Amino acid sequence: MKKMKLFPKTFLYVFSLMAFITLISHGLFFFFMPIVYTGRKEAAFREAKTRLTEELREVSWDSPDNMKEIVRKYALQNQISIFVSSSGQSYHYVVSSFPFDGSFPDSATAAQGEFSSDWRVQIDDEIDWKEEQQDFYRKTDSKLISGVGFQTGEGRPCYLVMSSTLQPVYEAKSAEVILLPFTLLLSLVLSVLFALLYSKKITRPLTEISKTTERMKSLDKSALCRVGTGDEIGVLSHNINELYESLLASMENIRKESMRVSEAEAAKIDFLRAASHELKTPVTALCGMLDNMIMGIGRYKDWETYLPVCRDMALRFGVMIQEILDASKLDLTFAGEPVEETALHGFVEKLLVPHLLIAKSKGVFVDTDFSDDFSAKFPGDAMEKVLNNLLSNAVKYTAPQGTVRIYFARKSIVVENECSPIPPESLSRIFEPFYRPDFSRSRGDTGENPGGGNGLGLYIAAKILNALEYKFSFEPFFPLDGEKKGGMRFTIFFCG
Repeated sequence: MKKMKLFPKTFLYVFSLMAFITLISHGLFFFFMPIVYTGRKEAAFREAKTRLTEELREVSWDSPDNMKEIVRKYALQNQISIFVSSSGQSYHYVVSSFPFDGSFPDSATAAQGEFSSDWRVQIDDEIDWKEEQQDFYRKTDSKLISGVGFQTGEGRPCYLVMSSTLQPVYEAKSAEVILLPFTLLLSLVLSVLFALLYSKKITRPLTEISKTTERMKSLDKSALCRVGTGDEIGVLSHNINELYESLLASMENIRKESMRVSEAEAAKIDFLRAASHELKTPVTALCGMLDNMIMGIGRYKDWETYLPVCRDMALRFGVMIQEILDASKLDLTFAGEPVEETALHGFVEKLLVPHLLIAKSKGVFVDTDFSDDFSAKFPGDAMEKVLNNLLSNAVKYTAPQGTVRIYFARKSIVVENECSPIPPESLSRIFEPFYRPDFSRSRGDTGENPGGGNGLGLYIAAKILNALEYKFSFEPFFPLDGEKKGGMRFTIFFCG
């Protein structure tokens, strides 16, 4: 069974509640109105009886006009019939109808008479005032009757009988039976209209939120809850918007991270392929030399000469393998590495110490200028790897009697070395792993570091700088007046 939607559910709930209240209120009015009306009628009847008795005690029967006026006043004000009897004299005032405009009835609506004969009042049982002369109070379905005996101020016994009709109560109840169905129907119609308006008012913002969240579920970036109320529903709408914006931002970050990971995986695969290719060729050459020495073929019969060459090649493999391991273990996220404000002067001078010794042994001059010192925020270990690779390459690829320059310029670190400028076709591939544009200058046969570089220094430096989102450039510079030769310049920009 399909679940009921919010609007009809709210409508039925509100309408049922209002219909229930309407039925209860009409039922209470129908059943309790006669009770309340009769109770008030009885209270007024008793009060009129008490006040009339008190006034009659003070009136002299020798003044019949005063007696008649008092009886007439109470009869008309309280809409009751009054009979007063004392020493054979009687006054009887009967109200036959009830005015609705609040004015006293005239002679046409009331009958007044004075009698000397006996008067008998018929109720549930007969009470003969002439014989019994007792106090009583009786209530029937149609009237209230009460009698009381007392003495006037003159000491004369007096008897008072009052009668009030309850017929208007039952006439009003009969009118209710006719009127209540119409008022009940009108109340139910108003309940339907109010329930519709209320349900629409309440469910409209929730329906808007529901439609918007459906669009959000399909990742519609333009989806936005536009509920502008200041109540809890408005707060809910605002929270949903903020949550969706946060979700989209998180998804965008995940997408970028996924792309970065994919690029890193692709780079790792390319790196491993390049490493395999780089190792395969010299290993094959080494194996060929050893086989020729074992079989005594050609010049390799002189094994005493070529065994040291094989040892040098093995040492070169060791250096290359170590560089490959270092590059493969390189963490380019630096997520857990602290970022600190560091003065570049002291940082670079500390890294220069071992490279100055190598440059001195090679006959390379190192010129430094740190007068334009500045500070920057970066992970220390990561930046140390970058600068070590740049300084090592600069010293390694500078010929004896050449110069390496390290200086600061406009919040940038510049490393220059005098060499043959790299041609543009090779410069576009310079940051690929194991790429060497000039094998004749990067390979050697002897020395402490045989074979020159392995093409990993610039690759590692570029990867770290890209991960740190620092801009950099690597470009040739050419001879100017006063300079002996051109070379290559690597610049790291720490601003903009």
